[in-house]
Amino acid sequence: MRRFVDTNIFVYALTGHPRFGEVAKNILGRIEAGEEALTSTLVLCEVAWVLEAMGKQGEIKPALEKILSYESLKVLSFDVDDLLLGVNYMRAYRVDFNDGVNVAVLERNGVFEVYSNDKRHLGKVDFVKLVFE
Repeated sequence: MRRFVDTNIFVYALTGHPRFGEVAKNILGRIEAGEEALTSTLVLCEVAWVLEAMGKQGEIKPALEKILSYESLKVLSFDVDDLLLGVNYMRAYRVDFNDGVNVAVLERNGVFEVYSNDKRHLGKVDFVKLVFE
């Protein structure tokens, strides 16, 4: 089963998060080794925004190049319908807009398992299962 990779997995691995970094690196290691997974263009933007906010602008391009080098990681784009449906999910599940849009992308692509530990947002969506191992 293909899983969607949420922003926090990439950020934890890239920044060496003291608590979650190793789990995130293990997840990305499996993907780099060939496990099929998905992410979205919005997630890639979020990774760049986080690095920028941390003052790590010089790390954005190498980070994106590394993520895009995973042959078994498919990057999904969002469309205008996903934006509107994302607003509906934002309201229904009380998540932020970007998570709502990513949920719309997940649903459109028939993916309901997400590599993430974001219980505060994605964990509220009853048809999404979080996986963090």
